[in-house]
Amino acid sequence: MKVWLAIVLGCAVLQAGSVIAGPWRELPSVQGQGRPERADRGSQRHQDARQPERPQRPQRLSDDERRELHRDLDKARREIYQPRRER
Repeated sequence: MKVWLAIVLGCAVLQAGSVIAGPWRELPSVQGQGRPERADRGSQRHQDARQPERPQRPQRLSDDERRELHRDLDKARREIYQPRRER
């Protein structure tokens, strides 16, 4: 008998939540009245949020400059990772 009473009270509590929330569903702000339609918001978003222009990338290195850069990097790697001399 106590189990059935607990089940009935539990169901009543669960139903009470939707009864209390009922009047809030009628508010215009919750239903979306007064807001622009999705299509309107999309076009508005593109107009308002224009992305700033990207800064121009520096020009690419010439073949000679690239070879010099790699030569310098290889030299630095050899100096950094050279095997240590035992004393």
